[in-house]
Amino acid sequence: MLNKIWIKPQHAGFASDIIQTQLGLSPIVADILARRGLHTIKQVVDFLRPSLLNLNSPWMFHDMIKAVERLTLARHNHEKVLIYGDYDVDGVTSTAMLYKVLTDLNFQAVAYIPSRMDEGYGLNKDAILKASQSNVKVIITVDSGITAVEEIAYAKELGIEVILTDHHEPPEILPEAWAILNPKVPESGYPFRELAGVGVAFKLAQALLEHDRKSGRNQGDIISEIEIMDLVALGTIADLVPLIDENRIIVSYGLKQMEQTVHVGMQALLEECGLGNKPLKAGQIAFMVAPRINAAGRMDSAKAGLELLITGKPDRAGELAHYLSRENTDRQVTEKEIFAEALAQLDGQPLPRVIVLSSPNWHPGVIGIVASRLVERFYRPVYLMKEEGEEAKGSARGISGYHVLNALRGQAAILERFGGHSQAAGFSLKCSNISALREGLNQAAADYPEDLFCERVKVDHLIPLEKIDGVLLSQLEQMAPFGFGNPSPVLAGAQFPLYEVNTVGKDKAHLKCHFGLKGECEGIAFRKGEAADDLRNIQSVDVTFGLDWNTYRGPGAVQMMLKDVEAHAVWEEQADPREREKAEAEIVKGRTEIAATNGDISKGYDWRNLERKQWVQALQESAGIVSKDWSDILVWNGFQAQPRWTSLEDFFQNDSASSAKEGKSWRMILVLGLPSGWEEWTRLRDEIAYYHLPWAAAEARLTELDLQRRAGYQTREELIQVYRILARLAKQARPSPCFSWIPESPGKADPGEALKIFEELGLIKILGGSEHIELEWIPAREKLDLDASLRYHSGKRSWEDLRSFAKEFIQTSWTDLLEKKKF
Repeated sequence: MLNKIWIKPQHAGFASDIIQTQLGLSPIVADILARRGLHTIKQVVDFLRPSLLNLNSPWMFHDMIKAVERLTLARHNHEKVLIYGDYDVDGVTSTAMLYKVLTDLNFQAVAYIPSRMDEGYGLNKDAILKASQSNVKVIITVDSGITAVEEIAYAKELGIEVILTDHHEPPEILPEAWAILNPKVPESGYPFRELAGVGVAFKLAQALLEHDRKSGRNQGDIISEIEIMDLVALGTIADLVPLIDENRIIVSYGLKQMEQTVHVGMQALLEECGLGNKPLKAGQIAFMVAPRINAAGRMDSAKAGLELLITGKPDRAGELAHYLSRENTDRQVTEKEIFAEALAQLDGQPLPRVIVLSSPNWHPGVIGIVASRLVERFYRPVYLMKEEGEEAKGSARGISGYHVLNALRGQAAILERFGGHSQAAGFSLKCSNISALREGLNQAAADYPEDLFCERVKVDHLIPLEKIDGVLLSQLEQMAPFGFGNPSPVLAGAQFPLYEVNTVGKDKAHLKCHFGLKGECEGIAFRKGEAADDLRNIQSVDVTFGLDWNTYRGPGAVQMMLKDVEAHAVWEEQADPREREKAEAEIVKGRTEIAATNGDISKGYDWRNLERKQWVQALQESAGIVSKDWSDILVWNGFQAQPRWTSLEDFFQNDSASSAKEGKSWRMILVLGLPSGWEEWTRLRDEIAYYHLPWAAAEARLTELDLQRRAGYQTREELIQVYRILARLAKQARPSPCFSWIPESPGKADPGEALKIFEELGLIKILGGSEHIELEWIPAREKLDLDASLRYHSGKRSWEDLRSFAKEFIQTSWTDLLEKKKF
């Protein structure tokens, strides 16, 4: 059976072309962005220029107000609050971060992390009883608690309220906690499901800090959201949640904050790793910093990691950082031993579809890492267990297309406990059921297709050698931070000339290749020196690789970071999005023809040049619509930067909430305002045809200001207005450079977008807040070039294109708008 198949990408189509043209990006980078689901200019700009202002408000959690009110009461009554953590990096950083915030806000807070060996994961009754005996009145769980139904009921019996913060998949029956903050819980109110445990705890911290700012309590030297962002980033990176949306923002800002951390423990740990006072990447944190925090919890107790992150004593921080490094070294030795034993168990027998192994000698804190290494080696789901007496505790790791938590659910009858995610889970069972688990998992996997167990290498772009340069690398770096959900782009070359092959490094462990007719491109593959002999007599090869700077060859030198080098790789064609677009167009065409037969499209009303009073009158006269019936008129609101469907009633009430088009009986459709271009108009027209309803296009002749708002463009004059407000507030706040602002609009400017532009240009630093924004004023040292802001430049370009389209749209006859299939 094949080990790997390389997936050959196709051009991403129209979206890629728009991104390239509008933002001036390389077609390679534009293509990668579009294939990663970024189809609009705004999506790309928000991705390439993350902003703290794009974080969701913590108050979107339905239970957040309850949580903050209960904690505020606890502070007022001097009640003891226990933060109940977990022993992995996500749990330790959650505990440390929340402890720092609560103590800064004058709570009587204590932190507790259970022992992996003695207590295991999650809330336990013994710990709850001890908390009660210590007069704890409120427990905040972090990175745990969502399955602790019995334990939380027990806490309630003892007079302890539990505020549950977690990010794991919820069970059908939820605990009866005082408040539940988990974005995966149905009806949680929170729009982003993929926060790490520390991300959810951070939302509680955000809400508490903002609540105190609003009430006037948060005065003086109180920690800010940005100052804890490095702790949140560390936990987010370590927990392997997808680095998209909010997680991308958290990690982007957290890495910058880490470089100037206010936490002496974090600084000591970075120095221990050789990363002090250096630019940081997510990969360095994942492979150098996080394992040291994890090592303590895996090998013994996570208390050393927690103490490191909360201590204010530099000497003690240095001692703890050294200790964690020693623990990590011990962990690495143990890991190698278990890995070798696991390989020995597999030796001499056919490789099963699902690897299920156990031993009484294995360390329970390390088997999860070994499981991941076995997945890398064999590309199979792996379940490893530590046998201890009559019970075994295990860790599972999955592969793409195989959901380990669902697989465990299928074996629930023989399991004691289990929980986790799609790609990683923990479980326990009787040792007598290990064989049944092995058999059950493999029987279930027999139904999967054979090629599920063949690793597919997803290539982001095929490029020729001559395209490899510093410009391309600089643009690719804007896509960082890289990690799960946003991997570093995998580039590939087909049949690159192989000029020279060497081995380098200690014991000749690393492979170095030169490609091109003159060997002009250099590549290196770490720990793959054994492949050199097989490549020496080959003239050309297929290569997958990333790009990085080669500092040894001077500034601007680029090298290929080789992943695979094959004489002839096995390629598989990826579905061509242009073919998909054609297929979708055929479906739409069929719908349109059916609609045209019924006369729906041709009976549209052309009210493009009518002002609001005129088309409202036309609506009443031509369609027999009166005001009380406006709730059943579906409106496409094209006056906004982000158009949305709503009802005419909500449109007149300036309600920006979207209405679902499906599931409601609509009487008529109105297209109000202006599409962004012919592509959007064609989609709108074809969608309208599908609904077989009377319709009209109205009020398309927008003012210059409306065009600017539609394009999301903030003019220079509008930005100056907002800048002057900020300058005045900064002057009033002297000598402090920091101040609070509730964004308000001078005229028609969007203050939020203006702040993002100023943030991008380095004029302000966002310190925190969602409604009351905390800012640090950074005086400009030289004349500003607004076009240096990608946000400003893209908005200006969109406005210029929209002005051109608006003239053409108004001048095109109604017949042509209805009949033309392509513009």
